[in-house]
Amino acid sequence: MSISQFSTTKEILRFEGADKAAYWRKFALLLSLAVIIATMGLLRNSGAVVIAAMLVAPLMTPILGIASSIVMGWVGRALVLMLTVWIAAGCSIVISWLIVWIADAPSTLLLPDEVLSRSNPGAEDMVVALAAGIAGAYVQIRKSEISLLPGAAIGVSLVPPLAAAGILLYFGEQEAAYEATLLFATNFGAIIFSASLVYIILGPRERLFRKAHRGVKFTLGMTVTLAFLSVVLVQLLAATYLRYIETGTEAVLAQRTKEWAGDTPVEIIRVDVHARTRIAEIWVLLDLPSDAQYKIGSLDDFLPVAMKEHPFREAAREVLGEDYKVVVRYQTRIAWLLDLATETIDVAPSVDTVRED
Repeated sequence: MSISQFSTTKEILRFEGADKAAYWRKFALLLSLAVIIATMGLLRNSGAVVIAAMLVAPLMTPILGIASSIVMGWVGRALVLMLTVWIAAGCSIVISWLIVWIADAPSTLLLPDEVLSRSNPGAEDMVVALAAGIAGAYVQIRKSEISLLPGAAIGVSLVPPLAAAGILLYFGEQEAAYEATLLFATNFGAIIFSASLVYIILGPRERLFRKAHRGVKFTLGMTVTLAFLSVVLVQLLAATYLRYIETGTEAVLAQRTKEWAGDTPVEIIRVDVHARTRIAEIWVLLDLPSDAQYKIGSLDDFLPVAMKEHPFREAAREVLGEDYKVVVRYQTRIAWLLDLATETIDVAPSVDTVRED
């Protein structure tokens, strides 16, 4: 290994510099600011603000420090940095919870999509984290590519899942908060693993295997990392499989609903199938003929006879089975077709038919 490579390795290992206390004070300040920005961005459903939090967050450096410590066989330092990162993660969740508590957000508030998107991790998130770890480690070794570091920081999500976990805990969504924390754990383990591989390929592999005890410690560190990743990956694959099942079932249920409606114009707004809780939810808009607004009666009176004769329950049971419960949310609207060449008013075609034409 060249002198320059060895110097770079030392910089990666001892990233705090001479004054460690000053570094960790700066680390705490930047992390707090990143959590505040991320929490505000998540609550406002602003992706741009969340990206700003990713750029401010300082978590990437100590995580890469864990990878370099494992490669060099410094197990003690790797454990200290791991503990530090997870303490910082716990503090981030608490800070996010406190921000929402101080803001006194109403408990009936609908959770923004930016929050919910970080509570549904899958195997693809591990792929992203592995790639980001490679990019981050490569930039550290090849200083000439330092301009790529912001991209690596944006590519991997470290602080936003922690902020989302705090928000979800405030709203009593413990399971979703766990999923958000799982996303952070995915990124944490994947970055360590992929960065370690980069350091071995581009860095001190000759120095590492020169002494037997370094090789043993490296093997131990990588074994623990792989075991951690395996536990996380099992959960991610289970979540990905459930998501695949849910997506396919939602498509079938939407199609079956249209078939059940027959000639009655029905617009499917949203279909959600939750395989774990065995609950499905369907949102539809039902078009009523123009003369329905002049009739006095219940909404049930306006429904076509064919729809009453074949209850939706039967159609849904064919798709979902008997162990599901279905929440149906439908609205009615008056719709008619105007012939501009004449004064004819007819039944409006379905939305899908108009779009296809």
